[in-house]
Amino acid sequence: MPLSHSFEDLAQTFRVLIEADFRYKKLVAIDRPEAVGNVETAINAMLNAFHNLYDLMQQELGAPVDWYDTPELCVILAIRNARHHNKANRIRSIYNYHVQTAATPNTEHTYYYANFLANPEEEGGSFFDIPISWGDIKELLELPRAESRLRASASDIIRNYVNADLIESSAEEAGVEENDIFINFVPLAMNAGIKLHSYIETHVTPQSVEATSFLDLFGLVAPSITSEPDCDTMSFSLPE
Repeated sequence: MPLSHSFEDLAQTFRVLIEADFRYKKLVAIDRPEAVGNVETAINAMLNAFHNLYDLMQQELGAPVDWYDTPELCVILAIRNARHHNKANRIRSIYNYHVQTAATPNTEHTYYYANFLANPEEEGGSFFDIPISWGDIKELLELPRAESRLRASASDIIRNYVNADLIESSAEEAGVEENDIFINFVPLAMNAGIKLHSYIETHVTPQSVEATSFLDLFGLVAPSITSEPDCDTMSFSLPE
């Protein structure tokens, strides 16, 4: 049952993140800190729910999958570790990054954005956008292992997974610095859920509509092909 409870928590965080993004679009012009805070809280809750599931799979299922050797899961643990242990600027969202680095929140700045599109099998499929800093992730991957809490292999695993060489070279061609590169967190989270499905499906008894829906979704949806990022420049600003 603990595994079912853990998956329940994870499913609810997907719902909460969707709702936080929806509220952000309506609230940001009225109360920017609250709008951003809702998104940040949802991201943190999801990362912690994934980590809790990781712990329980170790304890209850005998570690059926090596998270640190599986790209879809390794990147989630890396981001969670950075946020939990206050490393690499806690892997900032574009909202926090812009407030911290732009002259003012409403100063428009050009960033480079790598989105990971829905699988071609999913006709009409798409993801909403939660851009997170690739520069922060890169900084994390370059930290000593004692600080990053990642294996030495994690850097290559994650970089290959998102085709970081392509993203970085494309940004350079566009005249955008590495610190201004962002990638979409949402398809990374979805891919992690999809990857976990076969390992947990028979061990989870959904207790809610959300848990039932996401367990089914993870089993039916084809993963985003992250090795083929959709990259372009993006102008961004926030209300004061």
